[in-house]
Amino acid sequence: MITMSRQLEELGYRKYECESCGNTFWSIRERRTCGDAPCDEYDFIGNPATSRSYDLYEIQDEFIGFFAERGHEPIRRYPVLAKRWRDDVFLVGASIYNFQPWVTSGLVKPPANPLVVAQPSIRLNDVDNVGRTGRHLTCFTMGGHHAFNSEDNTVYWEEETIKYCHEFMTHIGIDPSEITFIESWWQGGGNEGPCYEVCVRGVELATLVFIQYRTLPDGGREEIPLKIVDTGYGLERFAWISQGTPTAYDACFGPVIEKLLELTGVEINEEILAENARVAGMMDIETYADLRELRKRVADKLGISASELERAAAPMESIYAIADHTRCLAFMLADGVIPSNVKEGYLARLIIRRTLRLMKELGMRESLKDIMNIQVEFLEGHYPEIREHHEHILNIIDLEEHRYAKTVARGRRIVEKTIKYLRKDNKSEMPLEILIKLYDSHGIPPETIKEIAEESGFNVKIPDNFYTLVAEMNEAETEISEEDLHLDYPQTELLFYARPDLEFEASVMGVYEDGVILDRTLFYPEGGGQPSDTGYIEADGCRIRIKHAEKIGNVVLHRTDDEICLKPGETVRGCIDSDRRLQLTRNHTATHLIVAAARRVLGDHIWQAGAQKGVKSSRIDLSHYRRITQGELDEMERLANEYVMRNIPLDVRWMDRDIAEKRYGFILYQGGVVPGSMIRVVEIPGVDVQACAGTHVNRTGDIGLIMINRTERIQDGVERIEFSAGASAIELMQKNRDILRESADVFKVTPSQLPRTSERFFTEWKALRNEVSRLKEEMASLKILEVRDRVEDLNGLRVIIDTVEADMDEMKNMALELTESAEAVVLANFEGQIVGAASDDAVKMGLRINEVISSAAGVLGGGGGGKPHLAQGAGKRKDKIHEALEEARSSLESFGR
Repeated sequence: MITMSRQLEELGYRKYECESCGNTFWSIRERRTCGDAPCDEYDFIGNPATSRSYDLYEIQDEFIGFFAERGHEPIRRYPVLAKRWRDDVFLVGASIYNFQPWVTSGLVKPPANPLVVAQPSIRLNDVDNVGRTGRHLTCFTMGGHHAFNSEDNTVYWEEETIKYCHEFMTHIGIDPSEITFIESWWQGGGNEGPCYEVCVRGVELATLVFIQYRTLPDGGREEIPLKIVDTGYGLERFAWISQGTPTAYDACFGPVIEKLLELTGVEINEEILAENARVAGMMDIETYADLRELRKRVADKLGISASELERAAAPMESIYAIADHTRCLAFMLADGVIPSNVKEGYLARLIIRRTLRLMKELGMRESLKDIMNIQVEFLEGHYPEIREHHEHILNIIDLEEHRYAKTVARGRRIVEKTIKYLRKDNKSEMPLEILIKLYDSHGIPPETIKEIAEESGFNVKIPDNFYTLVAEMNEAETEISEEDLHLDYPQTELLFYARPDLEFEASVMGVYEDGVILDRTLFYPEGGGQPSDTGYIEADGCRIRIKHAEKIGNVVLHRTDDEICLKPGETVRGCIDSDRRLQLTRNHTATHLIVAAARRVLGDHIWQAGAQKGVKSSRIDLSHYRRITQGELDEMERLANEYVMRNIPLDVRWMDRDIAEKRYGFILYQGGVVPGSMIRVVEIPGVDVQACAGTHVNRTGDIGLIMINRTERIQDGVERIEFSAGASAIELMQKNRDILRESADVFKVTPSQLPRTSERFFTEWKALRNEVSRLKEEMASLKILEVRDRVEDLNGLRVIIDTVEADMDEMKNMALELTESAEAVVLANFEGQIVGAASDDAVKMGLRINEVISSAAGVLGGGGGGKPHLAQGAGKRKDKIHEALEEARSSLESFGR
């Protein structure tokens, strides 16, 4: 599988086969096993593998410096939110994710070549193991040095990569005789290739991947134009083996763990922790549905029972997990993830709520916001971007903690209802799919479900890998397969970018279904949330109305409802609807201004989650963790109009993707990830910049007035803003002014006096309404006294049947109260409404008053319904009210018999 061996041989390595796992590996000294767990035990705990101790940030600096000295350009870390530049995954899982798919496909140049980066990466496929095994992390720092080799530029390949790895390890004081290179194969993020897994004393420290292929949807692979060196050095593990601590958590989160221990009073048993890590290293934890086997093996080694081990280890494991999870959250939230019930927001909320549950199990009185502050203060010395978002991170955590409390409180009713239905199906244990659904759909933690279920004697078993299961269900974007339509025509020349004209000439290339294909067009095809242009195309004696234009590949199809009277090769004249184009253009540029204003007012976490431009109004969806206040909306509107009044000229140009990204960053992709090596950049200098294919005004002053009409929360974590611009904004302003004037005229006051007058009338109305209610209650009491004496006996059933002057609600209250004097009550008014009530004793005897009322309402030409003790009905035949009461009397008389 791997043939590059010359460099290893020159360094003194020889090839062996592991007697335990059968893998091929290379080592300087003769050995029987490959050096990786479980074939070899951890042999560095209490016995560091390097010549000196490094904390995480020291080894990170050492790594970057080592490769910088060898010609690699250090680059800044990428956001952990991979959706900023790619649409297939949510979070960065390795440093190579930074360069997929644009660089790895050869479309875009890398930011440097060769380069080195220390990239925070997030993987939640082992979230349940974090804290328990000593080595698993949700967020880890991948040190990567990368080289991108093309046919005309070979940087370096296998030999230099192997040599660099060997030299770096010996540079930090690792004995070369303890290093092994295991031959393997790597696949991830859409690429794959042969690799070496590099191990020392039982732990894998680095993976050296030589990417040569793209992974195909069917599982096959095809060669890519680049040959990429993709290395991943686990810097937390390097810090761990250099310190020899019981766990990687102690080596990397020491100051945070110390504070957590102070707050909780948890005592460390280093013997248990060290043995737990050693045994965990010998196990492939990922293959276990739960971790009880790990507990048993460690307990056996220590000569104690599994329950004793659980009591001793569980609190410390929770401390470790909290330290890890809060670090993961700091990167997620600082980089723009907004907790929600979908996509990457779901993953953030999963980590938040798991952390809160761990804190509860430890009996912590502090808020998660307090604990998060400890972590942020620890990280911000090394990551300025986390310092800049300190307040933002704590605000989100505080809000999420309150939401969690409400979810748990609301969850009791949902869980009890679920258990009731399961019992009806003769189930005594909650199925796993139901447990996951309650968490997935309602946010109820499985531990809370178990507690509620146990109160009613219902069994709930929580698998130890529960959170891993739900994380895996939400790790990547769901692919929707669409049938590709291909039009075999030359690329359509797009005129709308270069020419402001409204008319053009073109040649007909062909006809497809209800559409015409031209060699060139001014019709903007729908895209980027902007509807297409409309208009017409005409030739001699023939005109067709274009209702919609769409781009299929590189061909624009002009669709029409008219009969197509044009022929291929014919020259035509096209004309677009100028008013529609102008309004859509204004609204598109206004969208950019509102997004920019939102980022100024609400924070730079704001990201566009969708948009739809219209003629009369447009909407923009923004990721935000709470409702936007009216004050914030007003400030956004003020800022957007300030940008308009500045009359800023727009700078629109095509740029190489890599150059644009270097200059502007991923803010370019506010409106979504755009394809291609060349992108169209729309910059409003000093305000906003985006990669955008839409039509735009020349200067912001061309937009005219911008009015924000309203906002609504369309889903958890997404706020929708509806706005108007230009002529439609003026029209809306005038309409609002007319409404204000008409409302003021009703009260015969000026518009400025309307708020105070409305408040006075509303206060008076409320007082009168309360007085009316009080009088109605008094009248109802008098009516009850009057009716109560009309009890009659129907075959042993004491009933009251009568007409009253009361509305439906009054009659229901009267009927319920009268069941203290009678077993059945039927009341009706002369509006064709009828009400019935039955006492508890009558219901127990089998009386169903809803059936009585349904039958009586049928006489009125209507219907009725309700419950056995209270029902109502109505019909249009008001003149039949007495017959309806007689029908009720007959039904009750039959029951009495």
